[in-house]
Amino acid sequence: MYWIRSAVKRSQTSQSRIVNVPQRIHETHKRVSKEEARLRKELSAERREPTKAELAEACGISVLQLDRCRKAMSQVTFSLDAEVQNHHKPNSASSRKDTMYDIVEGRVDETEYERTQRLLMKEHLIGTLKQYLSPHEVDLLLLRYGLMDERALPRGMSGPLTIAEVSKLVGLKPDKVRRIIINSQKQLRHLMKEWEDFEYELA
Repeated sequence: MYWIRSAVKRSQTSQSRIVNVPQRIHETHKRVSKEEARLRKELSAERREPTKAELAEACGISVLQLDRCRKAMSQVTFSLDAEVQNHHKPNSASSRKDTMYDIVEGRVDETEYERTQRLLMKEHLIGTLKQYLSPHEVDLLLLRYGLMDERALPRGMSGPLTIAEVSKLVGLKPDKVRRIIINSQKQLRHLMKEWEDFEYELA
């Protein structure tokens, strides 16, 4: 029967707080509260509160463990829908109060989000190109349209490169580079047309 009572007790402890705290912290906190009440009663004649060192010694823990226990049990949660008075906002008294969600949402860096989205799209595009084109064709397209990692380019070069710059980097004549790029684009357009026809048949 002991293990049943223990399981029920652990379940009640874990569900009693929004922020879950380990069982041992709960037990330590109960011991701290009990010893603190006892020490306060004993020190009432001296009209003082027990010090951290006295309380930690009475509980058989260190002062650092006592601080960590108190910090863990003093965590406070807030609802995202809770209204917050913004004293720096003009006419805040007469307008709708901001909520915690408004404040948290306003801190999202859209620029960083868009940068990440572009990076993921770029990686997906390059992965798709590698499935249907040769490595040489992929490299030429990446150089021509500025998709190549700039760290792999010579100093002073960045972004989309001209046909002449690409030919100089790969050691081919400009006409040949142009033909390879055009043929690669035709192949991709043909694949896109096949995909569109396939999706149309599925619709």
